[in-house]
Amino acid sequence: MFAACMGVDPSSLSFDGPIYEPRRCTLTSLKAREMARRPNWWHQMVASKNEATLAVDLYNRSVHDRQVEAFVVHMTLAWLKLIQALYMRETGPSYDLYIRDGRKRRQRTKDGDWLMKPLSLLISEVMSEQDPRRKNLEFFIGLRNKIEHRFDHEIAALVAGKSQALLLNYENFLVEKFGATEGLADKLRFPLFVSTITGDAVAAVKEVRSRVPRAVLDYVQDFDASLDPDTVADQSYDFRVYLLPKTGPKTQADVAMSFVRLEDLDADQLAAMDKMQTIIREKQVPVSGLGDLLPTTVVTTVQARIKKKFTTNDHTAAWRFWEVRPPEGTDHPERTKADFCRYNEPFKRWVYTDAWVDFLTRKMNDPETYEAVTGRQATALEVDQAEPSSKATLTDAGRAIDVDEDAGAN
Repeated sequence: MFAACMGVDPSSLSFDGPIYEPRRCTLTSLKAREMARRPNWWHQMVASKNEATLAVDLYNRSVHDRQVEAFVVHMTLAWLKLIQALYMRETGPSYDLYIRDGRKRRQRTKDGDWLMKPLSLLISEVMSEQDPRRKNLEFFIGLRNKIEHRFDHEIAALVAGKSQALLLNYENFLVEKFGATEGLADKLRFPLFVSTITGDAVAAVKEVRSRVPRAVLDYVQDFDASLDPDTVADQSYDFRVYLLPKTGPKTQADVAMSFVRLEDLDADQLAAMDKMQTIIREKQVPVSGLGDLLPTTVVTTVQARIKKKFTTNDHTAAWRFWEVRPPEGTDHPERTKADFCRYNEPFKRWVYTDAWVDFLTRKMNDPETYEAVTGRQATALEVDQAEPSSKATLTDAGRAIDVDEDAGAN
């Protein structure tokens, strides 16, 4: 056929020698050869993106039994590969991702493989100590070892905001380091959901949280309590969002959802946002078993449980130690760690939760923590040393709450 097309008589051709099939040059082979010429870091970056999209896909499968575990495992792998790709690109052939001893020699595992730098070490080398993105990653690295499979759905509700922050941080880091064309925005879509919109959502989440294993709840509370309030409130650590329906006529360029950053709002918009947050906060019931406990109630309960001296001064030292609430005179008394404390606007004072009592009981039973908070060594409490609680009763919307006669004992 080829010879005829070239004007050559096929009968004149000799086939005494070996016949070679001409190499076909298809689009697939060209693409494969093009990808083969890519640098190693690019392949590692693509592998990272594949892990991230798989993590989101598994998380959004409503019937998946181990969605949180799968999400955490694949997202931490995505972060690991992404930072490895960054190392490989920045340092070229000399990149070093190995664990070495004091003499710069690579270390091996028990199976003889080379020890590679773990994610926890890599993020410490590319992010500062107080970076909320790093704290978010460290949270999930620790949670990965705490997850109990049969409570997977309950844990998902507990860490939903942090899970969203983990993905958004990954996307921002990916675009920042490798360019907007490598982002995942065109591959991931906003999921459809109902669980946080229905009227009984708060009660449902509260009931779900009650089934989360004690070890996981303790881990989440301890991790949050170890961070400063600014980090806990940062969207890069725990993503929280208000969904407001769009009003007005729809335009051709309109989209169903758009993300507005607080720093892009003007003064009037920020004022309206603060007002809206205040309204929502007053309506919101934290999902950690909120009880309206005042300091003397907290003190007497904790003291009875730990059977050690624990005074109102100790309680003040405790909330300062864990930065549970802002100090007196603050312009934003509502900025508390909501699991432990909230500001009661009608009575202009802070109230505490059962979760705070449980947290203090667990922490103050540890002699080293007790001494660090109170400044003295723990001693057994005599029965007649129990601190009396002087309190009156007020009514708030038909519900009795305890109020100290000493309003300064916060």
